[in-house]
Amino acid sequence: MALFISFEGGEGSGKSTQVDRLTDKLAQAGVPTLKLHEPGSTKLGLHIRGLLKGRPWRGETISPEAELFLFAASRAQLVTKLLEKKMQEKRLVIIADRYADSTTAYQGYGRRLPIDLVNATNELATNGLMPHRTFLLDLTPEEGLRRAGSDKRELFDTDHDGRLDEEGSRRFEEEPRAFHERVRKGYLTLAESEPDRWAIVDASQHEDSVFESIWGH
Repeated sequence: MALFISFEGGEGSGKSTQVDRLTDKLAQAGVPTLKLHEPGSTKLGLHIRGLLKGRPWRGETISPEAELFLFAASRAQLVTKLLEKKMQEKRLVIIADRYADSTTAYQGYGRRLPIDLVNATNELATNGLMPHRTFLLDLTPEEGLRRAGSDKRELFDTDHDGRLDEEGSRRFEEEPRAFHERVRKGYLTLAESEPDRWAIVDASQHEDSVFESIWGH
């Protein structure tokens, strides 16, 4: 059976960088790897990613509930069409840049949808297939947003529903600070609830130090 690893964390925490570094390091060691990105990695997933990032609605907002189902649809396609089959391969290491825990943190804690309903949606979408190890790259929202290049200080003083804007193009890093604080709290709560699966890494360190911690695990 394959080894399934996921990377989680808030905006600007360096997930993609560390996913690439781990993939390259394993490849150099002769270990076959499969890198996944959510939403994406399937044709449907890429289409849904375009919907979430694009501007197709001309003034209509995406509700948190619809956003939840879009992410779940992408994940369900990934699991049924790719991940379940790849999990049967020996020696393969599957590395995912985000997975179901992102939905719990962002749509559950961040958007404040009922956690039990988010969990039920995740269970259906994943068919119970979860990573063997999840790395949480933990970083304060202030530092993460600074790294992500977001300089929207006026957003830091207020909160709202956390909906995408009327063009459907608001990026998560443009949400108010309270949203990102809830997301971080959600991630830490998840990590504390499953310490055998999660490894919390201080993402405020230099990326080399972060990778050393990951490689040590």
